[in-house]
Amino acid sequence: MKVKITRDDMMKIGLFEKITGADVMDCISDDERIVFVVKEGDIGAAIGKGGENVKNAMEKFGKKIDVIEYSSDLKKFVRNVFAPLKLEDVWIKKFGDDVVVYIRVHPKLRRTIIGNRGKNIDRAVNIVGRLSDIKNIKVVSEPRKNPKGKYHKKFEKTEKPKTENKVAENKNIEAEKLKEEVVSESNE
Repeated sequence: MKVKITRDDMMKIGLFEKITGADVMDCISDDERIVFVVKEGDIGAAIGKGGENVKNAMEKFGKKIDVIEYSSDLKKFVRNVFAPLKLEDVWIKKFGDDVVVYIRVHPKLRRTIIGNRGKNIDRAVNIVGRLSDIKNIKVVSEPRKNPKGKYHKKFEKTEKPKTENKVAENKNIEAEKLKEEVVSESNE
């Protein structure tokens, strides 16, 4: 895995390191933003107290700045790329020479993770792919089945939603009232 960094990116890395004191491993820039991948443990220094370093960098570069903490644990690195969004699960599968990362997210987050026209997921693949062998990230928004074909326990429905319980209770109360009326009418 060799990362190609342009002369322009080298200048950006140098300035960002000067502002923050953090060690930068990679820099990816586009028209909208600059993404800096910092060494493991340097995220605090890179962001600064109250986000001060990032704000200073945004003023210097005139673009949005994203800071991502590198991790030698690929699953953790993928989580860091998508932070602060919460990934429910991350797993990696090999298909011959291809390595694919699967991420499971809540269905409401799926559109945010993928982004408009796939922009967010493409950016994530680019970032992760520059520092690893990953060439694809797939987004899953339903529970993963275990080998026996059953869903993981935390996704099984254990109780009815409260609204269904209230409707059932109201129907039971109405049925009891009807029974009482019928009994009282027959006793008369």
